[in-house]
Amino acid sequence: MVKVSVLVPIYNVSVYIERCARSLFEQTLDDIEYIFVDDGTPDDSVERLQAVVAQYPERAGQVKIVRHGRNRGLAVARKTALLAASGDYVCCVDSDDYIDRDMAAALYAKAVEEEADIVVSDMQFEYPGQTVLSNFVVYQDQEQNCKNVLDATKNSPFLCSKMIRRKFWLDTRVFAPERIRYCEDIYVTTRLYFFAHKIVKVNQAFYHYECSNPVAITYQRGEEHMKDILLYWNDTDEFLREHGVYERYADITAFSKAYMKARLLIEAGTWPMLRRYAPVFHDVEMRGMKDGRLRRGERVMLVLLHYHLVGAAYGFLCLLRFKNKSK
Repeated sequence: MVKVSVLVPIYNVSVYIERCARSLFEQTLDDIEYIFVDDGTPDDSVERLQAVVAQYPERAGQVKIVRHGRNRGLAVARKTALLAASGDYVCCVDSDDYIDRDMAAALYAKAVEEEADIVVSDMQFEYPGQTVLSNFVVYQDQEQNCKNVLDATKNSPFLCSKMIRRKFWLDTRVFAPERIRYCEDIYVTTRLYFFAHKIVKVNQAFYHYECSNPVAITYQRGEEHMKDILLYWNDTDEFLREHGVYERYADITAFSKAYMKARLLIEAGTWPMLRRYAPVFHDVEMRGMKDGRLRRGERVMLVLLHYHLVGAAYGFLCLLRFKNKSK
């Protein structure tokens, strides 16, 4: 059986796919396979990938390219890749990112040594002219790990910093809905963390997350993001209630809801969005503010919307944006 399957959705990444593929094919782990999913990409990403494959003949037999007839989104592309995989463990790589050549070997060795369901590593966020290191925390206490992954200020929900036992993932039947795009990672990791028997960490940042891709889902903020936030929390609240732990995590989920609402409306809010989404999380946002970690602007925005002062909230939003432009 293959040791590791690398799952790579492809959509509109012509500029980045060659760099990504080279980093994958140069992995020090030999017993590996690569599942690329052409998610209906309209550009020449697949042709560029095939050109790179031709330069690594020793890897050609380890490469599978699965094609979607149309663009179905990241969640479905990852599910397609997972179902096509045969490795003991799988890891997800976004096709505009790249990884260090020893990532697969190091995470797999740790997974086998610890008999872990999930292995976590740190990440490097690559901005133009700057690299920012992000260190994740893994606890021996699984309840604390679940709280950590529910915390919207943490980066731990990223699937791409993890290696996951394939059978464990398939047995949990944890998949994000096809219609969700923005919160797909946290939707899946929240549930995988809940079911995992053992999560361990390798203290090294192998993964390089590209932060300058203008078409990346993460950076296209707007109303669709708010809809995905609502879908994520509706399903997650239901999941926590079904497993009898909703109240156990109520403080952290209240904070995360308040934080996600405030940040998105400050970054991408419009007058219609403020009017439409002012009531969102009305029942828990004051509880979330008690956490004490929200910034002053976030707290002001939430209080104004909580008391239906939408006009004042819009004025405050315009003031924040004016100040940011003046800096």
